[in-house]
Amino acid sequence: MSDDKRYDVVCVGSATEDVFLQVSDTRIIRIEERDEDHAFLALEYGAKIGVEGVLHDTGGGATNTAVTFSRMGLRTAIACKVGDDSPGQRVIEAMQGVAVDTTGVLRDPSHCTAFSAILTGFTGDRTILVYRGASSELRADELDWDVLRSTHWVYMNALSGASAETFLRVAEFCGQEGIKLAINPGSAQRAGGLEGLRPALRWTEVLFVNRSEAYEITGVEPNRGPDDERTMLKMLRAAGAGAVVMTYGSEGSEGMDAEGYYRIGCYPVEVVSTVGAGDACASACVVALHAGKSLLEAMKIGSANAASVVQSFGAKSGILTWEQAEAYVREHPIETR
Repeated sequence: MSDDKRYDVVCVGSATEDVFLQVSDTRIIRIEERDEDHAFLALEYGAKIGVEGVLHDTGGGATNTAVTFSRMGLRTAIACKVGDDSPGQRVIEAMQGVAVDTTGVLRDPSHCTAFSAILTGFTGDRTILVYRGASSELRADELDWDVLRSTHWVYMNALSGASAETFLRVAEFCGQEGIKLAINPGSAQRAGGLEGLRPALRWTEVLFVNRSEAYEITGVEPNRGPDDERTMLKMLRAAGAGAVVMTYGSEGSEGMDAEGYYRIGCYPVEVVSTVGAGDACASACVVALHAGKSLLEAMKIGSANAASVVQSFGAKSGILTWEQAEAYVREHPIETR
């Protein structure tokens, strides 16, 4: 590939300061309905609950994916907004510490850096309490468009609040500049359904969603059968996405591109925490596509990175290098269809 760009990938999205709390003394309350199930993390009201583990780290989709890209060898930059405060400075220093260019990071004196408290229960699943702060104020007219112009790929995560309008502007810019775009749309983007997301999908090289997000976007009524997934993949591709990867957590993932349909299982590992698994999977998948791998092989690389991440407490400590991910896929055959 021609090396006429400064970066291989620029991550656009949120950056937060995170506190991870490992809490085993929890209960899961499940409510089953005709079309879908709901689960709630429960703590005893009024009780003092013991915490087994605490971890302070950076978070948010932009920083999580940037670490995978950089660790796997891509020249990586980040475009996000943090507060003009000490947590914002810690985010910048953490990114610089893993060789991520922070030229595109904006400082906001009017809003605090976004913050998340992440509760991980005995199952490894998490509930997140989030203050979006400065991350929801990333406005298009403030972006350093020269940073985005200088990359082969843009990976864009959820953008909420005032930042939501920036999502489409970035997608259109990528289309106009011939930059490959990978997206993982958030609730603000999914709220408009397929028609609302279509203007961004027309410029999208690869779309990443989980199954419940796909239902939300497409409006397909859940019938709890395999036809749902195929239908949604086809709808998302027909709306413009070049390729779609849809994940199911421990059940594996499905993908579709112009070459065909693929399904892979999940690497069997002991789950400590699911935080960051989606970011790890999607970003590693993009690395593989950038390296010229097929979508099926890219999905395996993404699944390997996610499997490593969920075995550790926190969203970043388990992230693999490119060599480690390739070796993991070679050494651990996975069911494919």
